[in-house]
Amino acid sequence: MDFNFLENSLKNYIEILSSKTPAPGGGSATALCASLSSSLLNMVLNYTIGKKQYSDFEEELKKIKEKNEEILKECINLIEEDSKIYYKIDKAMKEKLSPEEYLKLSINLHFKICQYMSKIVDFCDILTEKGNINLISDTGISNILAFSSFISAKMNILINLKYIGDENLKKEIKGKIEEMEKVIKEKSEFVNKKVIEKMGV
Repeated sequence: MDFNFLENSLKNYIEILSSKTPAPGGGSATALCASLSSSLLNMVLNYTIGKKQYSDFEEELKKIKEKNEEILKECINLIEEDSKIYYKIDKAMKEKLSPEEYLKLSINLHFKICQYMSKIVDFCDILTEKGNINLISDTGISNILAFSSFISAKMNILINLKYIGDENLKKEIKGKIEEMEKVIKEKSEFVNKKVIEKMGV
């Protein structure tokens, strides 16, 4: 299986995603959605940094941009990495071996996405006040994509946890995700409200 999705066109990726193949699937699509959220946020930052109107926030926004670009790079890599892990899980099961090692890798991958998207929502919150007002809808869409990616990553974690034998680990991870979800849900809804208010429609 060729995992070089990033070397080909977006059209090609969508065609493979929609075909009768198990990977790329929901996990890879989640990483793509997370990448879109981060890249859209970067666009807002690029249209804000360097403008006189927002000069008071310049240093803070540059630091956010640096952190966001790290997140973006990671999420892009996960688009392919998720499918590579899936095929390791599939191969182990076909050979009647324990896939638990690879299931844990998948869980860790999607837990990272949850952490990254929590950061993105925090950044969106800041940009509703300090970002280019002409791109306020883009900030809002980045926020929505981030929350959607978080929930999607959570689903991927839960489906993999189903096959993990360690009950203590399952309980620990579920607890962490639920706690993170409470925070990101509240923050994301708050950002959505602020964005709509600032649109002034």
